[in-house]
Amino acid sequence: MTKDRQTESALPTRFGDRFEPISTTPRQLAAMATCDEESIRTLTVDGVAFKPSTRFFKTLAAEMDVSYGVYALFTPQEVLARAAERNPNLRLRLTVDTDAGTALGVTPDKGPAMPIRFIENVLREDGRLNALTYADGLLSAMLDLGEGWNVNRDSAYRMHVRCRVPVDGVGMPDMSLSTWRQVCSNGAVAESPMFRSKMEIKDNSGEHFRRLLASFSNPLGVEQLERRMCAAAETKASVGELVLLEGLIRRSVSNTRNQLLLRERLYEVAANPCVRYGVTDLSNIGAKKRALLPVGCSVSDLLNFASELTTHHRAMLKPSAPLETFFGTLLGKGFDLEDLYPNATRMADFYLKDLDFSQEAA
Repeated sequence: MTKDRQTESALPTRFGDRFEPISTTPRQLAAMATCDEESIRTLTVDGVAFKPSTRFFKTLAAEMDVSYGVYALFTPQEVLARAAERNPNLRLRLTVDTDAGTALGVTPDKGPAMPIRFIENVLREDGRLNALTYADGLLSAMLDLGEGWNVNRDSAYRMHVRCRVPVDGVGMPDMSLSTWRQVCSNGAVAESPMFRSKMEIKDNSGEHFRRLLASFSNPLGVEQLERRMCAAAETKASVGELVLLEGLIRRSVSNTRNQLLLRERLYEVAANPCVRYGVTDLSNIGAKKRALLPVGCSVSDLLNFASELTTHHRAMLKPSAPLETFFGTLLGKGFDLEDLYPNATRMADFYLKDLDFSQEAA
């Protein structure tokens, strides 16, 4: 099964016009703020109140040249007041999301900003575009590179690339390699430095971004990703790798019932390692020993389990779920039991299809 490119009408409505850059200073930000005893509740811009996001507080700390941990010692309004006192007329740019009513990042104001709608236009005009989404300050596009391979005892895979652009200028746009598992339409991004490229845009017209997007090539990354995917299918997973995924599920899924269903199914996929090793909880096995003990599934099973969860059941995950990094982290290093315990079983098409999850979102 292949994923055809979505038509323009199938893509979501445009995002670009909802983001507005506001030129400001620390003194003006302090005047915009409405505070209570614990935090900054709103920032009022031209009579409209916006709720500060985590990005706002993180970038405010960065403009003060201090870590985000400063908020453990001082309240956000104290940090803002200190910024207004220390450098009241520093030229800053605040980006607001008029649809969500949130204040996003604060960055230095270094002249006219490139409108995010220019970036969106370039992405929508790219013939490889499969999906375009926005969440948490990032515009994300999935592009089909037109390449793929077959993994023995698993599935055919298509190679995609995810392009992420911060709508508020916090950080640089980046391109990360991604796979699309054909048998079940699972998508997973290889969130690891070895599979990711940063993009430095040199102009504000969008043309340089267009050229970077069209010319993107990471042949070494593509080749390495294919090798690691094939090695994952040939290698038994370790107790340590299973415990890593279980811990990420605990932190990513808020609903207790859904979390329990997922962990029980994960143990079933791994052939009940607690019974195999005579323990009531795998955490009772020492950390060093976990890396030496195989479970009854392959590394690919763990990867496919995680990608099925993030692709088909994303609504139950917390917004910044650490599961996003599991795929790239695991593939970016040697597996615990690589070349020691070969896998001879075929991966399942689906792992979570028959589970009756609660519909409560994270």
